[in-house]
Formats: sequence, C-alpha cells, structure tokens
Amino acid sequence: MARFTGSGEGRDTSATYESAAAFRDRCLMADGSLLFGDAQVWTSANLDRMREKFVDAPDESDRSFREKFEDQLKDESQAVKRLAAEALAVYFLFPSNVRARKKCELISEVLGWGGDAFPEDHPVIKAFAGGIGSGGQGYNTRRPFEIAFLIRLAIAWKKLDPANAKELIADAWRFEEFVDGIDDADSRQLRHMLLHLLFPEHFERIASSEHKRRVAQAFAGLLPDPEMEGTDRRLYAIRKELSKLLPGKSLDFYWPPLREAWYDSAGEIDVIHHKKQIVLYGPPGTGKTHEAREVAERIIRSAALERWGAAKYFQQQDSIAKAVKDGVHTVQLHPAYSYEDFVRGLHLAGGKTEYRPGVLLQILGQMEAEKSEERLPHVLILDEMNRTDLSRMLGECFSLLENRDRTVRLPGGEDMQLKLPSDLYVIGTMNLIDQSVEQIDFALRRRFLWIECLFDADTLLRVASELWNQKPKMRISWDRVEDDFRLLASAATALNRAIHESELLGSQYEVGHTYFFDVVRFLKDELEDGGQRRQGFLWNKKRRPRDGGAVERLWRLSLEPLLREYLSGLRGRERDDELQRLRSVFFSPPEAEE
Repeated sequence: MARFTGSGEGRDTSATYESAAAFRDRCLMADGSLLFGDAQVWTSANLDRMREKFVDAPDESDRSFREKFEDQLKDESQAVKRLAAEALAVYFLFPSNVRARKKCELISEVLGWGGDAFPEDHPVIKAFAGGIGSGGQGYNTRRPFEIAFLIRLAIAWKKLDPANAKELIADAWRFEEFVDGIDDADSRQLRHMLLHLLFPEHFERIASSEHKRRVAQAFAGLLPDPEMEGTDRRLYAIRKELSKLLPGKSLDFYWPPLREAWYDSAGEIDVIHHKKQIVLYGPPGTGKTHEAREVAERIIRSAALERWGAAKYFQQQDSIAKAVKDGVHTVQLHPAYSYEDFVRGLHLAGGKTEYRPGVLLQILGQMEAEKSEERLPHVLILDEMNRTDLSRMLGECFSLLENRDRTVRLPGGEDMQLKLPSDLYVIGTMNLIDQSVEQIDFALRRRFLWIECLFDADTLLRVASELWNQKPKMRISWDRVEDDFRLLASAATALNRAIHESELLGSQYEVGHTYFFDVVRFLKDELEDGGQRRQGFLWNKKRRPRDGGAVERLWRLSLEPLLREYLSGLRGRERDDELQRLRSVFFSPPEAEE
C-alpha cells in the first residue's frame, strides 16, 4: 500500500526495493554479501569487529567522515572492510537527497582500502539512482550514529534462533518490535528507512518520527479505533481508510492533497492551539513570513479536516482553497502603524468625524458574516511586529489575546463591544537585530509562544534548485551545477558558524538562507552571456570563488554591505579585520559532505 514507485518524481524505485530484499535474504537471513556474490561478509565475527573498531570507539574529532572511517578500519581484514562498505550501501539505499555518484564514490573508496572495487553494473548502483525520499541534512551529519545503529541491529539479529528469525522477517509488526528493542532506535532515521524498505506495504516512506506523529495526528479522525497504539500502526490504518475515500489515486503524504493537511516547515501547528498566538523570530532572511503563511494554511486545512471529516475534506478542495485565500490576513507593520489603523480611529468625512474600523474590526466583521457552523478559522499575520509600538497598537486587544471569552468596551461615543473569537489565530514575525526579545513588553511577550527560525542549508539547496529549473530552463542542467551549490551551502554554514561564535556579532546576526538565492541569478547571467566552465561554475578546483564570478558578486553586493552595517559601531580597523576574517571563512568552505 505504501510502496513508492517514484513515478510522480521521475524516479524508478524498483531496484531500490530489490536491493533491500537482497540485503534481507543474503545479509540478515544468511551471512552472505550484498555486493560480492557468495562471499561471507555479514558474519557475527565481522560484525563484532565493526562494533569494536567503529561502534564502541567513536572518533569525535573534527575530521571528515572519510578520514575517521579509514583510520578506524585501517588494520582490519578485507572482509571487515567489505562489511563497512556494504553497511554504507544499506545506509544510502533510502535517501534521495544524496546523488548516486557521491554514494558510489564513497563506497568505492572504502572498498579500495581492502583492495576491492565496486562491481560494475551492480544492481545497487541502479538502486542509488532511485531513492525513496529525503533524509534531510541531519541524516548525513549523523552518519556514524546511523551506521552504528545498523551494526548493533545486525549483531542482535544474528543472535536469534533461525526459526524465530524466519518468523520475525515474515511479520512486519513483530519485526518492528524487534527493531525497537535496539538502543536508540526511536532516535534513528535508519529505523524508519529499514522498516519501509523491507515492508513497503506496511510502513510509510517517512524517515522522521516527528513527521509520522504529525501525519497521524492530522488524520486521527479516520482511525476506526481512536485508542490504537503505535504510530506506524495508526498510519497503516489511516492509509486503508484513505484508499477507500480516494479510490484509484496514488496516495503519498508528501504530495497534494494530503501534504497540505499536516505539513508546515515551522512544524509548530500544535503549540499555537495552546495560546492562539505565536511569534516566529530569528535573523533576517530565514523565511519567517513564508513559514507564517504555511502555518496559517495548515491551521485552516487541519480545522477543515477535523470538522468536515475526510470525505468532505477531499471533495471540497476548492472551498478549502477559498477559505485559505479569504481567511489569511497579513499586516505589514512599520513605525507609523497605529491603534487607529489596527482597531479603529476617528476620520473626517463630509464635514464631520466618524469612527472607521481598522484592520482587526474588518476581519472580525468578515468572520461574523460567515455562518458559525460552517466557518473555518481565520489567521492574522503581523509581519515584522517589532517595527511598531505593539502595545499601543493593540490597545484593548492586549488583554483579549489572553482572555478570548472576555468582552471590552471601546472608548468613544459609540457603544461598541470588542471580543476576540477563539478561532482567530495570530502569528507574528520578528527579526532579532531590529529589536531584541527582551525589549518587547514582558506582559505582551508572555501572551505569545516563541519559535526560533534559523538558517537552513537544505532550504537553500531546495530553493536554488527550483530557481534554476524555472522557465526558461537553462541549457545546463541542475545536476551539473549541484556540486557548486552544495559547496555554497557549506560556505554559508561556515560563515554563520563564524558569526555565531564572533565576540563582535553573535547568533542574532547570522545570515538567512534567502540572502544566498541571488547567486542563482548571477550565475545564470554569466552563462547566458556565453560564459564557459571547464572546471566548476561557482568555485574553482581549489574550492575558491571563481574570479569575478557569482560568489564574489554575492559577497560584494549583498553579504559584505550587510555585515558592514552590522559592524558599523566599531572602529574602522576593528570592523575591517572582522570583515576580512568572515570573508576568508566564506571564501574557503569545507568540503560539502553528503
């Protein structure tokens, strides 16, 4: 049921599932090899050596994974080095966000330590070109822990009685219980990946426990037994019900129309129900406004799913889209924005003064005009909320944010009562460098929940890919430039780490991922002007920016002016020295590890 064909994303996943089955049959159920025919690789003796040299002796230095892995295995036999390479192959089967070439390069290197080569045209190579879903950047950075989990799982499996092992491998839910008996299973993405690869009819292609929890919560109304235990069992039951509601459709929780019911990049839809108000805060350029809109849409869609039920929800997608369009209200705040703009104020009209409703009263009027039994929530986004005197702007609403059942009388000659309905949500966005959190009225601050938004390398790469592939498409494919953009993401990460650790700046001055998107346009301009690239597009072979190229233009036109402004209060020499240090960090990125 949950098997992923890859057709919707232009990938063929059949070889991936076949390789997973080969791992099950040759490596778990026998002591054989995934890559080398009849060789004995996944034996208890070899696994014990991997545990001793790799799992029980972690290398916590700052060196690359390759360097540390080679040192840990340097004195081991060819068979143990084969096991290490095959463990990497299993680790790489699921993720689609690591390119096949990079997977093969690393495995070939590890095999080379033992005098082996990656067998040409092996089915695993084709499997790498498919992939099931993204593991995110975190899966790469936690690689040693994920592989250690696989080794410990295999060791525990080899201790099973053969008859018991045969029963477990034939039962998805009993196999899940076995996997969850391994230490740290609940914190390992490989746990979810293996379950899907080996039992694709039972487990979703979701490699995040948090995503699984959010999906199960969003569609909980479909469960025939609301008390059902186990997130994966709940998802299995939910999919069965969805298949009845949407017969003949390819259902995937990462695709429309399912995705919109549960996903938001901030991942904080749950907490907003506690206070009805949240603030997304962090450095400039981290996509807070975009995330606010995603959260707002999910609030409305999740309410529709819960209130209408799944059948009506999927039948009324046009109505929900209209509810989102009409129900999300964005106010761009600025120093001149006032109570009169937000609540109401006196205006001169026809020789006399009259009260005119502000944005809030207009929203409340729109909500009151809707039939209460059909009304979906409304969401008010206060963009850059710290750029105005928020306490003055809110006025009487200051207390109503916390007491939604209370009614207050507005000042003035008219007898007007104001009450904030429980289905009006408020999302604020705020840049810390404009005004620190501590400078906002503390009584107001406690009326909101605060969610930090930071630089995200995965978002940088995803958006860069989307911008590159926008029409008109470039004659050079994204695959050819992707390495350069991964190095850019590595450079941006290193720059932000240096800013975070700087005694002159700090975390609030980190540079958001949106500041780096201009590189796409700069590089496109170069290539459209006839520029040719023999080695690299953004960087040369020494991992330095190309002379006069897109990265240098980004620094000169965007990053340096921004950082110079941040450092404007320093003496000239001190400021210039810090700028030079940050430039050196950005222009000398560490190798991007996939």
